[in-house]
Amino acid sequence: MKKILTYKLKSAALQFAIFIAVLIALLLGSLVLYVYTFVYLKGQSKASIENVQLADSGMNYLLQQSEINSDTTAIPYLESDNQKIKVNLSYWGIFEKAFVKTEHRQKNFIKTAFVGSEINSKTDPTLYLQENYNPLSVVGLTKISGNTYLPSQGIKPGYIAGQSYYGAQMIYGTTKRSGIQLPKIEKKCFDGLLFYSITYKPVNSSLTIYKTKNQIIKNSFKSAPRNYYSSNPILLENTELTGNIIIKSDTIIQIKKSAKLKDIILIAPEILIEDEVTGNFQCIASKSIKVGKACKLSYPTALILIQENKDKPMTTNIKPFENQIFINAGTIIKGSVCYFQTNELTDFKTQLILEKNSRIKGQVYCQGNFELKGTVSGCVFTKQFISNTAGSVFVNHILNGTIENENTPDIYGGIIFEKDKKSILKWLY
Repeated sequence: MKKILTYKLKSAALQFAIFIAVLIALLLGSLVLYVYTFVYLKGQSKASIENVQLADSGMNYLLQQSEINSDTTAIPYLESDNQKIKVNLSYWGIFEKAFVKTEHRQKNFIKTAFVGSEINSKTDPTLYLQENYNPLSVVGLTKISGNTYLPSQGIKPGYIAGQSYYGAQMIYGTTKRSGIQLPKIEKKCFDGLLFYSITYKPVNSSLTIYKTKNQIIKNSFKSAPRNYYSSNPILLENTELTGNIIIKSDTIIQIKKSAKLKDIILIAPEILIEDEVTGNFQCIASKSIKVGKACKLSYPTALILIQENKDKPMTTNIKPFENQIFINAGTIIKGSVCYFQTNELTDFKTQLILEKNSRIKGQVYCQGNFELKGTVSGCVFTKQFISNTAGSVFVNHILNGTIENENTPDIYGGIIFEKDKKSILKWLY
């Protein structure tokens, strides 16, 4: 009996010892696994941080570049043994699109952004009126503040339809003399706009636009562009289009209030934006752009009209708004509005009209005649001002218009001028 009891005690002790050994092994294994996991996650976290830092270096590199390259290229001097970086700089309408991809320890990180010229609202021009040997006449409640560049004849009070100038001073800021030409935008940027307007024509559309049902299409800027092309008019309604998308018509694009457009490019001879449209997008046209009432187009919207018939004499305009950007009352545009002249004219037709109670918060660049009735918060570069009042045309007159730099950020981005410093307009997705 004692032998049996002794045997049982020894057996129980052995089982207990095995249990303790297994428990210790599990604890040690868990500790080793914890240490390994901690080291691995620390390495992954470090790799992610280094990827982000390398991507920032790549983006800064692209901001210094002037060459556009459709291919993705490496930057060897930024790379290390375990790090790789590839960059690409291309045009997206009137802006540039920067793309950076970094790889480190099987971790990838992609950064994309819209790029434009850096504008300092305190030091850069608020108004640049090309030298035309005519003074600028201000009438009514017109107010101009900031740094202005004016013709040699300077500025004076004017008189239109019973209204004189009611301001306390002509300019609320500094005045310098302008040159015989407007500051030039980067030539490659303008060539890119001509490509979009004239040459660009995708062989096969990679998306379909439906007119009768709600539609949501989103395309990341990390992916290839999607496009839609038609030789007929295009109507955008009951649809939501976001991202890396280009739409082109050979006739007209019409945008309804029900369309939600974000960051896309629209190309057509005529572009009609109806009342109360919201969103942000770029319009590239060759005949006309008309913006309806009470629209709210957010940053960085761009409306670009490139005068057609470069090699033909200009004929008399028959259609309303022909060869013109028209912005109706109550509309707010945050971004850039540009008119490019390809045929030198000496007439007094108006190429850009900003109606009363409307505002452009950003840039105006007009190589033609600008009729300013609303407000520009930012900067204006124009060949000439026009006021069509009481059946008469007043050259280089502003009636009840405002140009100011007080309601703009200290630093913001816009269209790309030659030799200007570049900055990020918007981070993409």
